[in-house]
Amino acid sequence: MDPLFLLVSGFLSLAGMVFGTAALISWTYRYFKGMHPVGSDQVDYARSRIFDTAAHVKDYAGGYIHGKQKDAAPGA
Repeated sequence: MDPLFLLVSGFLSLAGMVFGTAALISWTYRYFKGMHPVGSDQVDYARSRIFDTAAHVKDYAGGYIHGKQKDAAPGA
């Protein structure tokens, strides 16, 4: 392979990764500062769905365990 091609492709790859990392850090900073960057509503929606699902699983597991304890000791 041509060394110039490797040099240019390596530089472009590195520049792309640096740019992507900078964009991610900038977006995260603005999100946590409350500036509502593009896509933050989707992140908030996903977070609320995960929280709701975890709460439902916890409630279901609690009822399931309580039912099993009741079956194990019916007179208790």
